Amino acid sequence: MKKLSMFLLALVFLVFLLAIAVSVQAGPPEYASGLWLYTPYIVTSREAGCNTHLTTFEESIWSGTFNGTSTEDARVIVHCKGNWSFKGTVDFPNVEVQGQSGTLKMTVNGSRPDGSAWWVGHWTITDGGGELEKLRGQGVFWGPGAPAPEQQGEIYYAGNVHFEP
Repeated sequence: MKKLSMFLLALVFLVFLLAIAVSVQAGPPEYASGLWLYTPYIVTSREAGCNTHLTTFEESIWSGTFNGTSTEDARVIVHCKGNWSFKGTVDFPNVEVQGQSGTLKMTVNGSRPDGSAWWVGHWTITDGGGELEKLRGQGVFWGPGAPAPEQQGEIYYAGNVHFEP
């Protein structure tokens, strides 16, 4: 029984040391923030009942933690009650994050209570390439957005990023 207790204690200690080693390698998340300037273009528009469904394409310039340009494909719904929602995929062909460069993809989704309110939403990094292959992160965004199609809008973003081991 004493040997089993010693074995279990050693096993728990080994697991504890491995957990510390893995967490030290990942490092703490770092705060991410900046400005996302984008210009939206309507690709298609269709009515479904009293809802309007838009397929959009955007060209963007990012500054702050994410430095570079991106394109975005999104679906926007203007709901019958006046609220708006959207979900999109952002593609960075070349972006710099914390001194590292590469490609990056993120999902974005958000909403606003009506056409004159600010957008609020969430972003999540889903994939990276080059030096950003192991970059992970997520956060929120908010801002007035574009006043109309083909006019530049601004969105602010914040969150956390880190490189996985």
